[in-house]
Amino acid sequence: MSSTPPGTREGGLPFDDARGCKEWLGALPLTNIPQAQTLLHEGLRGLSASGMAGLERLKCLETMRDKIAYLQGEQRARYFGKSLPLSTNDTDAWRTGRALLEEMEAGYRAVADAARTDADLAKHAALIAQRVIRYLGAQMLFHAIVYRRFDPVLWLRLHKQYRDAEQAGLCGERVKDSLESEDSASSVEEAYAQVVMLQAAYLSELGANEIDFTEALLRQWTRKVKVAMQAPERSTHALAVDLERDIGARPPAQVEAGANRRILDTSPVSMSLRKRIHALKGEEDVSTLGLPTQATEVDPLQVMQRLHKLWCDGAPPRPAARVPDEKTAGMVFGLGDIHFYVTGGKIFEQPDKKRELSSREKQDIEVFGRVTERTQSMMMTEHKFTVENWSVIDEMLGAWRLQRPSTASRGVTIGKVVAMRVGDSGSFFLGMVSALVQETDGRIVVTVTLFPGKPEPVAVRAGDARNRANAKWSEGFRLPELAKLHVPMSFVVPGGLAHRGRGIDIWTDAAKESTVYEILERGADFDRITIF
Repeated sequence: MSSTPPGTREGGLPFDDARGCKEWLGALPLTNIPQAQTLLHEGLRGLSASGMAGLERLKCLETMRDKIAYLQGEQRARYFGKSLPLSTNDTDAWRTGRALLEEMEAGYRAVADAARTDADLAKHAALIAQRVIRYLGAQMLFHAIVYRRFDPVLWLRLHKQYRDAEQAGLCGERVKDSLESEDSASSVEEAYAQVVMLQAAYLSELGANEIDFTEALLRQWTRKVKVAMQAPERSTHALAVDLERDIGARPPAQVEAGANRRILDTSPVSMSLRKRIHALKGEEDVSTLGLPTQATEVDPLQVMQRLHKLWCDGAPPRPAARVPDEKTAGMVFGLGDIHFYVTGGKIFEQPDKKRELSSREKQDIEVFGRVTERTQSMMMTEHKFTVENWSVIDEMLGAWRLQRPSTASRGVTIGKVVAMRVGDSGSFFLGMVSALVQETDGRIVVTVTLFPGKPEPVAVRAGDARNRANAKWSEGFRLPELAKLHVPMSFVVPGGLAHRGRGIDIWTDAAKESTVYEILERGADFDRITIF
């Protein structure tokens, strides 16, 4: 059976005009998303190679835009939020999506070239420029959601497109944008500011839900941001870009003043963020703050405080990293495995119940008076606890950059709890995957931020009086108070177990009832909390 939709001509464009394009799109096999994407990609390439008139070409691209957005949304779950490295099939799906975005940018660029000599097409110059910027931003974001670096040339294309639109007087003109704007209208200026600010959020440090929330915030608030040669007199918060450099935004003091510098006035965004941060600190309900629905999937207070630093306060340059003498680090993932290694090889047991010893353990005790290291090692093998050796790249202020070995069995995700030791011996310290990048050569590099203090194993459970009798204890850790560093005692517990103001039971020598005071970090599979 042919996979070609009705009307496709072998070796040519499958439609002659915008009406034919709409009919062709309606016949795409939406029950087979990869096939539909492949056919759309072929259709876009055929459109680029055709001699179709400029206005009809633009109409075709606008019609295809909606279909592509739908298909990308259907495929998104295959790669967004997944552990790295992706499977081969998911990587292929991502590459197909990227190719569609690249072809859409190329298509709108071809229309922009035609508009220079086509008076009817020139009437839509602002829309065309806005679409080019949208697809450049979409390519950047598409790389970010799988933590891949993109070619810096995208920044140069973005900056040039904005400068060209600025010189043509198109930046402020409102155009239809039902896909990317809250009120179905946008402009070149808004689209450009949204791309710049989204990338300024350091997406390599955010989990999937946090990226979604950040993107949704910008859809609501980008219209408040103005781009100009100089900041307004009363501006108190800003970002700056250099239109000649292949990088994104920086604090204004770090970008040389001149004809190439543009200032993004983020003062109105600062006001919106600070108002909601203040409300959340006052225990106001999230649902009353006019935040996007994605706020329910993250800790909005932590995310917005971070965004305010990056977008409004001008986050200072990060300290220089040093290359340590240690070349490898042992990495353990998951609270279960971590507990085993931190305790020196003890398997976690319910602290209020006695486990029946294995025959091997009983024999050891009868002969040696204790369970031998050999037996513990065999138990470790049976339970498949593992330490992976990762290469050390550099280190700065408690954060280590490590390269994942190709032989590693565990995937990595932003926000996962880890235990790390430097070298082949020594103590394990707890931390989390705080940044993640897949380099252009395929190497996966993670940043591990270590929590202060040496961890002590404890058992934890939710302190719900109604269900306590049936609740099982889980692995947890206590981190000591470090008074000189003003670091309070904290606990690392399984994700979803702790909630501000609710009870939690902690077992050290016996069960103790406590109340969660603050959540210091909310990770992908853990929370770090303080209690009272």
